[in-house]
Amino acid sequence: MPAVPVARPAPTAADAAERTAATGQVYRAVQQSPAFQQIRRSYRGFAFPATGLFLGWYLLYLGAQAAAPGLMRRQVAGPVNVAWLLGLLQFGSTFVLTWLYARNARTKRDRAALELRWDTQDQLR
Repeated sequence: MPAVPVARPAPTAADAAERTAATGQVYRAVQQSPAFQQIRRSYRGFAFPATGLFLGWYLLYLGAQAAAPGLMRRQVAGPVNVAWLLGLLQFGSTFVLTWLYARNARTKRDRAALELRWDTQDQLR
């Protein structure tokens, strides 16, 4: 004779509210944990200085365009002038910064963040 499935009562709104509150407590505990704080500190330690340097470099380029047009028109090699060279260096610095960010994340944060994620998922089960 086939087994008859047992009917389970449908979850109520109160059950859903309890589960949501428990989930919120888990995430708040994770956010306050030393491991999470270390990951955030590591991220901020790279992202804020790198952003400041890149914005400074970009604003220097814009300021040079406005303040020293004669310097920017100076030929470097053939048809390439200083403005073109600095503009191309903006692209190069973007790629270098992206590579540095990816390397920094891979070596300093990804493993710790993954471990924290697994711990959090275990707590939510």
